[in-house]
Amino acid sequence: MAVIVLDPGHGGTVKTGDSSPNNATGPTGLKEKAVTLDIAGRARTILAAAGLDVRMTRTTDTNLGLADRAKIAKNAGADAFVSIHFNGFDQVAQGTETYHHNNASSDSKTLAATVQAAVLKATGLKDREVKKAGFAVLRPALHAAGTAACLVEISFMDVAAEEARLKTDAYKDSVAKAIAAAIKGWLVADQRN
Repeated sequence: MAVIVLDPGHGGTVKTGDSSPNNATGPTGLKEKAVTLDIAGRARTILAAAGLDVRMTRTTDTNLGLADRAKIAKNAGADAFVSIHFNGFDQVAQGTETYHHNNASSDSKTLAATVQAAVLKATGLKDREVKKAGFAVLRPALHAAGTAACLVEISFMDVAAEEARLKTDAYKDSVAKAIAAAIKGWLVADQRN
């Protein structure tokens, strides 16, 4: 059985191991850490119903360091690790983007592309494309050798219209379904399931 680790970004009230408690905040105060946890929980339910072994790096409003988040996936021998985030910038910039590590495996690159395509359909926003970065939570050395890892920035939640959408169950369900479908599709294409 494939093992999936979902990583709801941020959490808690203090910085822990280079993980800030919260990054983006909507114009009326909706916090990234709350929405990442909500969407990850919805995706977990969908993936578990499909018979997958799904773990989460956090299930409450707590913060784990970036290496500790990766360690959960490593200890589980995860097939896939997906870190869920939202951007915030100037209340105007918008779009969906997904990252893999600078030294990512081909599996990680494929997972990132699959997640980007699916989430982009759900958000209907500008395609900010798949990018590479040195994010510690995606560092291959911190994961098991066979783990594919990516980080999705679903949207810029500091834009008022997007924050309003993120307050609706229908939109959060749509994004969660997209993440789950991408992971399931990647597993099938990669012949891991």
